[in-house]
This record gives sequence, structure tokens and C-alpha cells, in this order.
Amino acid sequence: MLINFFIHNPNAYDVDKDSLAYELATPLQAVNTPVPGYKLPDEIGTSVGNQLTINPITGEIRWDSPKLQGEYNIAIRVKEYRNGKLINVILRDMQILIRACENEPPVIQSPDQLCVVAGEKISLNIEVSDPNLNQKVRLSATGGPFNELSPAKIIGPSAFTPVNFNAKLEWQTNCNHISNQYYQVVLRAVDNFYPDSTGLATLKTVRIKVVGPPPKNLTSKTENGKIRLEWDSPYSCDMTNDNYFQGFSVWRKVASSNFAPDTCNPGLTGSEYQKIAFRTLSKQDNKYFYLDDKADGANTYCYRVQAEFAKLTSTSNPFNRVESIPSDESCIILLRDLPLITKASVTETSSNLGKVHIRWTKPLAEQLDTIKNPGPYRYEIYRRVNSGNSVLATSVTSPYFQTEIDTNYFDMNQNTQDNQIFYFISLFSNGKKVGDSPVASTLFLTVNPSDKKNILSWKSTTPWSSRSFKVFLKNNGGTFTQIGETKTNTFDHNGLKNDSLYCYRIESVGSYSIPYIEDPILNYSQEVCRRPVDNVPSCPPILKVTNICQQLNSAINPDDLFNTLTWSDPSKECPAIADDIQSFNIYYAETINDSLIKVDNQDVKDGFRKIHYPDSGLSGCYSVTSVDFNGNESAKSAVVCIDNCPFYSLPNTFTPNGDGKNDLFRPRVNLFIERIDMKVYNQWGNLVFETIDPLINWNGTTHNGTELADGTYHYICTVFEKRVTGVTESKNVLSGFIQIIRN
Repeated sequence: MLINFFIHNPNAYDVDKDSLAYELATPLQAVNTPVPGYKLPDEIGTSVGNQLTINPITGEIRWDSPKLQGEYNIAIRVKEYRNGKLINVILRDMQILIRACENEPPVIQSPDQLCVVAGEKISLNIEVSDPNLNQKVRLSATGGPFNELSPAKIIGPSAFTPVNFNAKLEWQTNCNHISNQYYQVVLRAVDNFYPDSTGLATLKTVRIKVVGPPPKNLTSKTENGKIRLEWDSPYSCDMTNDNYFQGFSVWRKVASSNFAPDTCNPGLTGSEYQKIAFRTLSKQDNKYFYLDDKADGANTYCYRVQAEFAKLTSTSNPFNRVESIPSDESCIILLRDLPLITKASVTETSSNLGKVHIRWTKPLAEQLDTIKNPGPYRYEIYRRVNSGNSVLATSVTSPYFQTEIDTNYFDMNQNTQDNQIFYFISLFSNGKKVGDSPVASTLFLTVNPSDKKNILSWKSTTPWSSRSFKVFLKNNGGTFTQIGETKTNTFDHNGLKNDSLYCYRIESVGSYSIPYIEDPILNYSQEVCRRPVDNVPSCPPILKVTNICQQLNSAINPDDLFNTLTWSDPSKECPAIADDIQSFNIYYAETINDSLIKVDNQDVKDGFRKIHYPDSGLSGCYSVTSVDFNGNESAKSAVVCIDNCPFYSLPNTFTPNGDGKNDLFRPRVNLFIERIDMKVYNQWGNLVFETIDPLINWNGTTHNGTELADGTYHYICTVFEKRVTGVTESKNVLSGFIQIIRN
């Protein structure tokens, strides 16, 4: 048996940066003429441990593993897509020679994938070894990065070299390398096992994506009722070949975002930001700029800018657009004429004595227009609990705008333990309402206990962006200690002791990202205490069902009609969560169309085998679950269905003479038959008897009770079998002759 796998990669490269896909195909013996009767290599010989696959993205072909020596042919179809449409296909044939040898291929160790910003120099370490230490190995590499445009190179031995040795892939990337598609480098290490040629080879595919750098130093400011954005010029990739750089797109959203740019998946498409400008190249005073005239004063607007790249057709139409990493965010309020809440923090946790600290800022005097909106001024703080109605919590009044007022408020005697509380502030000028601030809520923490861990999640509604969340745990001394920090709204605290009490609170770290507002904005959730509990079920067993259908015959003992269920021990499948199994539930359905119902429970001490006697036949579908000592039931195992083996056999003679022996015509064997459709005819073709009862019990008379004469009668019998799929008509229609003998 051959045990080494075969690996190959055609490593196609498209200069237009179109998307390539790979698949196996039937080789051609002539133009558009497939080879007749062609079989893939893994369809020849045994199929056990013999599988040929191709990665549709990388093109890597893996045959694991060949079983028969010989010459094999395969064809590889490479498909080129642009904007989701197939535009070209290439078919490549290749021959594979499989022969036996006492040799193992070399081993290549290197990263599988990396993403870099254009302009960075890649220096990728490669380690080459071989299980056969007396051999030499040669390393080579191919792929898109080795083209003429700033080509990559391998730094290391180029001839057959004793193992082990190291090499480097070096590639100085530049802006013309920016692409949505990954570049592929196929590393090939081949040994010198055969003196007249080469030996076994190993291929390793390394995928590299080169992305556009982000625009730098984005700022925002108001200008004549509009918002002016500026960022650095020159941009590090605004000089490219063939006008590959197309300009900048401008993106906007209301309120800040904790969007985290991803080097491997750059761009803002699919994010909360909306594109408001495309291919802008306006420049003034050595700055790129954009003027947003669609903003209004009621919102905090946050912006990002990204560079756009594209290939051009001969008529200058862009295709294969590429987005750079977006710039940092810049936020601004066009008109700060309303209060802004900067704190909604729980300072006391209680069901009736809770306390929330509210802090806010006044509007900017020059933007409120205090001449149009004169004093006295009243600030009304409103509270809403969960989804209830808003009620006035307190108010602050000042005769003049510049009058110093306390912008801190402690909301007392609230149920901060169970409720999330929302706040907003209404501004009144000389008794007339000016407007409402955006809503800000407390940070509400939920802790769900699980097996040896607590799962924390939290939610809040804020006009600022929460950049991160710090997780605090109360220690034995009653003080809180930080145990983690995350940018998401969840945190798993693992490695705990079940039934021990753990108390938590969360601190959010946020920002409006606008000038003259406190930064960072810090707020605490309420305190929540929970005890971890084992509520995690085991993994499901692996079920097998057998019966004695293959042994059925006319002499079968009805007591032997049972199904044998055997299943695996989950503690061996998933020991981390299956160390406390108590029992197994057994589920059964008579047919595949019926719902599974629980029919039995077996203690783990009774093993992993069960005999089941179905009420009707042997067919049925089974599933098994494991149950632990806390009552946690696993998911059901894969449903296993087993069929009946219907058997129906008729005699050819009976003697209805009243002597009590063989007076009735009955089947010899009647197993798993639901009904029949039997018709008996005399020699002239007249119907003399019919029944649907599989027991038949015919006494040799017609339906009106007339005795039939001795002789030969012909029958046709359609049989309807009990199957796991339901009652099914047998493909074999029974027909034959019945001899009636009375004397």
C-alpha cells in the first residue's frame, strides 16, 4: 500500500488581479471531446483512504493517498471571474507517475498567510527539513510576487543542500501591488532520492495580501455651516502605474464607532458608514479636502476617508476596484446648541436604593445663539426605566447662560439591580423648549452561569462611542480588580469553581471624539453576582443499530425480532464535558416521517448497548442522548434508521376437506407485510376469490360460499411491505398456481 500523499499546485496568476477559481475536470482527447470512460485517480482501485481533492481558492491538489502504482492523468480547469462574472477558462492537463519507494518527502514550515500594507518589506522565514537525514533538498518558489514589478526573491540555498536549513522569502512591496486578491507563493522542496532525476517533493502555499495604506491625519471643522474634512497630501500611494490610484472616498455615520480596521479585509463596505463621496481629489494648501454640505446641527457626525484603486480598460472604465485601509475617525458636531450627556454611571447597585451618576455639558454659547434664545434657562433631566415612559427626574435653572451651574446629578433610590435606565436632557429658553439631548443609558450587565465559567454580556445606548470595556471582579476584600478588557460586548470568565459566588461590574471607556468634551468618558455597570453551575451537556454519542434481517428465513423465532443499539462512550469523545454522565435517553420513530419519541432510559452502569423490541416490525429510526447528573441532556446523536426485511411466501396446494388439516390457504412466511392485493382466477379467467388480508385464510370457496371444484387456479398477488419509509408496494408481484385437492 502506498501511504505518501501527492500534492501539486498549478499556481495560476492573473495580471489584471481578477479572481481565480479551480476545479478538476475530465481531460480532452481532442478539441471539445472528453476522454470516454474517464475516471479520476481516486476512483481507480480501493476508495478507502484514497481521496483526490482540489482547493477551489488556492488550486492546491492533494491526493491522500495513492493506492496503485501507475500513470494517471488529470485536468485542472482554471476559471477567471471579474465582478462575479466568468470571463475566461483555461484547461490544463497533467500526468502523475506513482511508484513505490522507501522515501518520505521533505517538510516546509512557514506562515500560511499574511497581510501587509503597501510599502512594507516582507521577510518571511522558511524552515526546510527531511525525515531522511542522509538526503539533500532543493528549495524553489513560484508565484505572482516573482513578476518583473519589484520581484520577490528567495534568500538561501538554490542547489541541493543537506538538511536542515533555513531560507527567507523577501519582497519589497509597493503601491502597484495593492489588490483585493491574495498573491500566492508556492514553495517547493524536493529531495534527491532518485539519482537519475529528483525525488519526492513537498509544496507549501503561502498567501499574501497587499493592501493600501490609510490616509493620514484626518481632521474635521465647521466652515460656513458646512463640515470641512482635511487629510495629508501627498498620500503615500497617490503615484502609481497606469493611474491605478483613483482618488479618495469619504464615509460618514452618525455618532462614533468602535470599528476596528482589518488589514486582511480593508475598506468600509458593509460597515455602518455610508459613502458620501467617491474619487475626490480636491487639494488646497498641501491638504486633500472635502466639504460636506449635507450635514445638519442635530447630530454628531463621524468621518473616515479611504483611498480607491482600480484597473482601467482600454476605454478608461474602472474594474477590480480596491479599497485601502480607512483613516482614523474624526467626529464633529456642526452645531452644539443642545446639552450633551457625558456620564450615566451606576454608583450603587440595589433593587430600591440604587444610585446613578449623570453628568452633562451645556451647549456652546456662540452656537446656541443666546440673543435668539435668551434666559432664563432650564435644564430638565428625564428618566426612562427599560421601555417605560419618560418622567422628569430633576431640573436646573439659571438666569443667564454664563451662570455657573452644577452639571452633575445623582439619581437616587433606583432599581439599578434589575433595570437599565435611560436619560435625556431638555433645554428651555425663557420657557420655550429649544430641544432634547441625545439619549444615554446606563451600562446593563447580564451574567449567565455555565459549567466552570460565567458568561458576561452587556448593553448600552449612548451618543458617544464605547471604545473598550474593562471587566472587574470583586475580590475577597470587597474591592474590584480588573481581570480583562475587550472591544466587544461579551466576556467569558473561565476556570471557575462551580457553586462559588463571583461578582462583576463593567467599565466602559468611550469618547465623543470632538473637541472640548471630556475624554475618555468612563461609566460603570451595576454589580452582578452569579455562581457557575454545570449546565453544559455532554457531546452526543455515536450510535449504531443492527438487527437480524440478513438471517431471516421461514423458521425464524419471533422472539428474535429486535434491534440492537450500541453507542460510543462520550467520555472518550469529549472528556472535558462528559466526565459526569449518569444515563442515556433512547428515542425511536417507526418511520422516517414520524417524530422521535423517548422510549427508554438506561443507566450508564448498564453499559452502551440496548435491545429494543418495536411494536410493529423491525424498521425504525433511533437517536441517543447522554444525560449528566445535573440533568443536562446532550444533543441527539445522528439519527440512524434501519429497515425491515419483508418476506412473503405462498404455498401451491391446500386441502379444504374439513379434516382439520391444511383446510385453509395461508402464507408460508409472512414477515413485515402491511396488506396484500390478491386475486384468484379459474381456468376460464373468472375471478373466484380476492383479499387484502396478508393472512389470506381462504377455505376454497367463492365469496358467496360456493365450494370450488378440485383443480388448478391461478393467482396474482401484489404485496405492500412495512418499510422505514412507510408502507411501500413491493417491486415483485407474486403470481402462480394453487392446487385445490379435496379427496
